[in-house]
Order: sequence, then C-alpha cells, then structure tokens
Amino acid sequence: MFFSSRMPPRRDNQIATAELAEIIAQQMAAQFPNLFAQWNQANNNNGTCKYKDFNQAKPLKFSGSEGATGLLQWFESIENTFRHVQCPDNRKVEFSSSVFQKRALTWWNGVMRDQGAEVALAQTWAELRALMMREFCPRHEQRALEKEFDVLKQDSGEHRAYTDRFEELSLLCPTMVTPLDKAIERYIDGLPDSVQDILTGSNPTTLRQAIELSATLTESQIRKNKLHRKGDKGKKQSADKEDSKKGQNKKGKDSGSSRGSKKRKASQNYAVTAQANQAAPNQPPAKKPYSGSAPLCNQCNSHHQPQYQCRFCTNCGKSGHLANVCRFAQNHAVQNPAQ
Repeated sequence: MFFSSRMPPRRDNQIATAELAEIIAQQMAAQFPNLFAQWNQANNNNGTCKYKDFNQAKPLKFSGSEGATGLLQWFESIENTFRHVQCPDNRKVEFSSSVFQKRALTWWNGVMRDQGAEVALAQTWAELRALMMREFCPRHEQRALEKEFDVLKQDSGEHRAYTDRFEELSLLCPTMVTPLDKAIERYIDGLPDSVQDILTGSNPTTLRQAIELSATLTESQIRKNKLHRKGDKGKKQSADKEDSKKGQNKKGKDSGSSRGSKKRKASQNYAVTAQANQAAPNQPPAKKPYSGSAPLCNQCNSHHQPQYQCRFCTNCGKSGHLANVCRFAQNHAVQNPAQ
C-alpha cells in the first residue's frame, strides 16, 4: 500500500491560527476609529480654505453688545460657517476674529497686545470661546441667567417658546443640566401639570425624547381646550366678544324697533286726538230740530203763528228773539261787570 509522505496539519495548529486571526481582527477594529480620526484631523488641518472662501460665506458679525443670548447665537452661526467652508482648526481663531467690530474688536486688540499676536492667534477655538464667555457673559450675568433658569416654566400651550429658551439656557448654564438625568428632570419640572404627570410616568431616557413627547401631549391638551396658545386665546376671545356684540346689537335692534313702533302708534293716536280736538271748536254746535206745530216765518226765519208779529231784538237788532233773552247783552254784561 502506498502512503503519502505529507501528513495533514494537526488540529491544534488550525485552532491556534483561527484564534490568532480573531485577535488580529479585534485589534484592527479597535484601532481603525483612532486611525480614521487622525486622518480626518490631518486632512482638516491641511484644508484649502482661504479667507476669501470664509468671507464669501457672509459670517455673522459680532460687536460685543448682543448680550449672553446674542453671544450664544453668534457661536452657533460661526461654527456653522466653519463647517460650511471646511475651515481648518488652525485658522478658526484668525477667521472668527476678523468679524469682530466695535467693543469686541477693541477687546480683541487688547488681548493681542497683552499676549502677543502670534500667541493669541495660535490658541484653539475652544480657548477663544472660553475667553469670550468670561468677557461678554460675566459672572453677574450668568447668575441672572441661572435665576431665570430656576423659574423657567411653560406658559400654557407655548411649548416651542419654552423649549427654545430651555436649550439656550442649557448652553449658557451647563452646570445646571449636568448630568443628563438632571437636564431631563429640570425640563419636565417646567411643563404644565397636565403634561408633566403623563411625561413623568413615561420615564424618558433622553432629553430629545422628553421634548418630542411633551410637544405631542401639549398639542393634545390644546385640542381639548385645556391649554391655549397666546394667539389662539386672543382669537377665541375676539370671536366671543364679536358674537356677544352681535347678539346685543340684534337685541337692541329688536327692542328699538318695538319701541319705535310703539312711539309711532302713540304719535299717530296723539295726532288723531289732536286733530279731533282742534276740529271740534271750529264746528258750530248742532241745533236741535224744531218739534212744535208753528209754521216757519220767511221774514224772521223763526217758527210762530201767523197772527203774532215777528220777534226782533232791540238790543242786537237780530230777529228770532227779544231783548230780554238776548245773548249778546248777557255776554257783554259778563265781560264788563263794572258797568
């Protein structure tokens, strides 16, 4: 029988080779992130960004009078510009200081005079940020911000305004929101009670999760009219006032119309009565019809027997009556009692 001179590898050698390959793979996986970060750092420092590229991005100016919130907004804006133009780390201080003006420019010139221009420009962006925080957000302003942070509350349904201010104060007062559990607890404490109770029971693990869940709960409370935004509340009050005004106007018109009709009816009745009263004195009193048997005399226009003479008044000269019953004499005597 033929036997081969080559013997198969031992099983122990195969196991050792597999273990060695696994160890090498683990070490390479552990070292790759560091190597990649070093490569990015070197590539970033060797970038081709020039001042012309930075200036064309129109970076936000800083005068030093914007206050703590303005300083924070400038930090965010200038860092966004750095990313946009891929500014190398060793030129961030040089480029950012080029947008200083007024009080900020005067302060920076003093820093370069005290430290020397080369030393001042050689510091890192983080060191410049710390210097600017000490200068343009001094301790007394930080204390005022911390007091504001302590009493910060969400005003009814104004969730967006509360969250924006909370994030600003978190950056300006980092010690008040460190560690993460403290930040989440402080954020929840500022929410309305109806939202706070539900959010506490949900036990969010990140601040972003707490913000998103509280926004959803706030919108739900607004739809149920338990919370209100400032604009929505004003619109509702205006609508209620308008409806109330319309109801009052309608009621006033109805009552005014009723009063007007009553006035018109009363005036019409008064006019009829006045006309009747005015017309009555102008009409002569109606004479009673003659009921006797004596004929009407054509001479004196009175009724008497033919054998009697016509009656003529010697007082007034009219026919139909005698002087002893003359009304003219009686009226004359009443008007002149002294005669």
